[in-house]
Amino acid sequence: MSQVKLVARTLDLFEFYADKGEPLSLTELSQGLETPMSSTLALVRTLVSRGYVYQTRKRSYYPTKKLMMLCGLIDAKDPILDALRPYLRRARDLSNETAVLATREDLQVIYLDTEQSTQAIRYMAQAGEARLLHANSSGKALLSSLEDDELDTLLDRMEMQALTPATLTSRKRLLDDLELSRRRGWAANVAESVVDLAAVASPFSLAGKWYSLSIVGPITRMQAAWDQHVAVLAGIMRDLERDQDAEGL
Repeated sequence: MSQVKLVARTLDLFEFYADKGEPLSLTELSQGLETPMSSTLALVRTLVSRGYVYQTRKRSYYPTKKLMMLCGLIDAKDPILDALRPYLRRARDLSNETAVLATREDLQVIYLDTEQSTQAIRYMAQAGEARLLHANSSGKALLSSLEDDELDTLLDRMEMQALTPATLTSRKRLLDDLELSRRRGWAANVAESVVDLAAVASPFSLAGKWYSLSIVGPITRMQAAWDQHVAVLAGIMRDLERDQDAEGL
């Protein structure tokens, strides 16, 4: 087993526990992870010896709080998220929709942090989720920030699959959309990834890396307040630029 596969399998194990929410036997883990019993046993024994998993009654296993503790310590010391959380919360509070902070990692958008809307019907997103660049407001905002040469190289590697009837699947349509996004300073996703969702996102640079801030919600509600959401993002982008100049963010 290569180191990359071992890391992936370990992460799959914790995600499987998050989905099941109960102690699991080696057989259940082996079947759920689709791995041989011997590999599952070796993985679980390693995690037990490091304090990440413990054995419960009836020879089942469950994660300890060690991983959560370490993640909390890492999160508390993240200088980028610490600096940007006030702007993320402001986007949520002023829009009353879910706000998402994201960045690009190769061909994907990665959600770094979220602030959920308080409304009963809302878009639910979690940090760590990945999305396709061409069918996501943050993805298109981040693509619009690229220089032409870098953008062309990236598009050569992208497979623009259709997620809904509204997804942009041709290079020309996407490039036209990105040019519009550059001119107005924000990118839109209206039913392009999920038919009943819409989002608006703006890109910004911090410490030499590009990020995006988006407002996401049910399509009918988003469209009714679209201009307000665009204005909220524009104000936050202005404040971010001002604060970077004043405080060296």
